[in-house]
Amino acid sequence: MIDYDAALSTIARSMRPNDIRKLTALLGRGNVISLAAGAPSAETFPIEELAEISARVIRENGATALQYGPTRGNRFLVEHVAETMRARGAREASPSGVVLTTGSQQGLDLTARVLIDPGDVAIVELPGYIGGIIALHNAGAELVGVRQDTEGIDIAHLRQTLDRLRTEGRRVKLIYTIPNFQNPSGVTLSGSRRKDLIGIAQDYNLLIIEDDPYYELHFDGGARPDALVAMDASQVIYLSSFSKVLAPGLRSAWMFAPDPIAAKCELAKEGADLSSSVLDQAIVAEAARSGLIERRLPYMRQFYHLRCESMLDALEGNAPPGATWTRPLGGFFILMRVEGIDAAEVLPRAIEEGVAYVPGRPFFVDGSGGDTMRLAYSKESPEKIAEGIGIMCRVLKS
Repeated sequence: MIDYDAALSTIARSMRPNDIRKLTALLGRGNVISLAAGAPSAETFPIEELAEISARVIRENGATALQYGPTRGNRFLVEHVAETMRARGAREASPSGVVLTTGSQQGLDLTARVLIDPGDVAIVELPGYIGGIIALHNAGAELVGVRQDTEGIDIAHLRQTLDRLRTEGRRVKLIYTIPNFQNPSGVTLSGSRRKDLIGIAQDYNLLIIEDDPYYELHFDGGARPDALVAMDASQVIYLSSFSKVLAPGLRSAWMFAPDPIAAKCELAKEGADLSSSVLDQAIVAEAARSGLIERRLPYMRQFYHLRCESMLDALEGNAPPGATWTRPLGGFFILMRVEGIDAAEVLPRAIEEGVAYVPGRPFFVDGSGGDTMRLAYSKESPEKIAEGIGIMCRVLKS
């Protein structure tokens, strides 16, 4: 009999599950209001338009769209992404820095595998996105957290942490951040701190992974702070996605990186899947070419803004004394803190009462955050959000 545990690699034995995805079975219950699912609402999917585009792509270009494709991705879409990057401030962006990926999660996985040797240190936010945490952990990184506040990553704490690690002789490889409407906190990194963060990356010779899937889903309509990649493209690996603005089932996203890193990620991707779905890319390319994505953005921003306001209003009216929460400028998430509770212990009771959220501790690599919870306003209607917050707060008060 084979000892399968002994057959596994060191990295495979250290892999760990995504605690959020383990909630999926619970969230599938029709009688539970989900403030946990951080996915786009199916109401925003342009189903009829995509059905027509899909049929047209297969009828007119099926011989190509149903075949294998280049690892870098659909040529038009690669060019479109390079143009998008120039519009986001990376003025010298060219197709040579673009690799299309199967969702942003693949971009995180490829980047981690290309950059991390086991034992290298990766700096992550407290709290940080669990998908990024898992990708870095599975590549063998040691994860060290740096605090956030309402302006994003705490620059003073970051510098102190880097100095300590340098004194200890540790090799720090990168800083991972979601600067816009962060998952799970909803916080946006301020303009001044973006400049400071780029300065630190330059001073300490570090790369930054800028994970920016919510870029287009801002609420205020005003100017957003410059992307980190716009400040210094040589220091930044930029990830973004079509999932939040079109449909996540198409699994189309991209990375934009300095050419030497993009080339290595292309090789890693070639070994992983040869290429992302050629059909998916052809559908997304046609949606971009036709202007479908751009036309729908105002509607989507209003859609999620309305739900965010419903959650904020419900928290104002129902939250237990002393509770605090973030006030996002876009995206899908609010992070709530209630001192003295263990959000994971309270969750089964909340589900029994008809509402689900995500306990915050898995987002904190230092083991803190037990008194926090991630609340997503992306899935439910404004009325259901208000009802769910009312139920959750009654459970918390009890």
